[in-house]
Amino acid sequence: MSKIDFLTDWKLNSDVESGTQLVRVTIGLKYPDPLQFIPLEPKERISQINLTYKENLKRLIALGLFHKYEVTGAKRRPTGVKTTVHYNSLSILEQLDFIGGVTIGLVEGAVLRKPRVLSKPKYFCVKMTVIIEIEGVLAKTESVEDRSVLIRAKSTEGAYEQLEKQKDRYAVTYLNSDGRFVRWRIESFDDCYEVELFDKKGFNSSEGVEVYSKLRSRKTRRSIAWDGR
Repeated sequence: MSKIDFLTDWKLNSDVESGTQLVRVTIGLKYPDPLQFIPLEPKERISQINLTYKENLKRLIALGLFHKYEVTGAKRRPTGVKTTVHYNSLSILEQLDFIGGVTIGLVEGAVLRKPRVLSKPKYFCVKMTVIIEIEGVLAKTESVEDRSVLIRAKSTEGAYEQLEKQKDRYAVTYLNSDGRFVRWRIESFDDCYEVELFDKKGFNSSEGVEVYSKLRSRKTRRSIAWDGR
């Protein structure tokens, strides 16, 4: 999958493709794999994550692809830069393993394409139950989210199948402010019904769009706390 977002929204001419044209971009640094920090204590994990971001920012700047830039994120954790690069630099950025993504804001000399009109899409709202699990924490009650998403599909069965494939992406582990691993894990798909949606803008994501969310607590059903692995 390409790391360059929204480049196809621009109609490029031969001058742009020659590589000399300027492109306004937001370059995002990749979030380090948190599993590599399992041996560390929670607070040490946070410090290491911040250090990795700072080191990768230095690596990015040292490439000399741009001069003026604005750092995004916080001072303790810089997450990327907003800058301008030459068109031919995009292919270089895409190959860097510490770059998470590049968002195109403007392409000099290119024309913004008109959005495509989709014909008669069908949308379904899928209601699911999501459990919030925190490493090393097992209380009498656990946080549960009732989540509803809109998704484009040909049928109810198709909507369920698409979201089933996204289960692993929803459960990606991250670190909270205490340095503990956290994951939001889909426990079940509870309901699905077709929605009469006439404004299609913003609802074409393969992951669906969240339209309702309510957190609640319940009695813990597990006897052992999740160890973060």
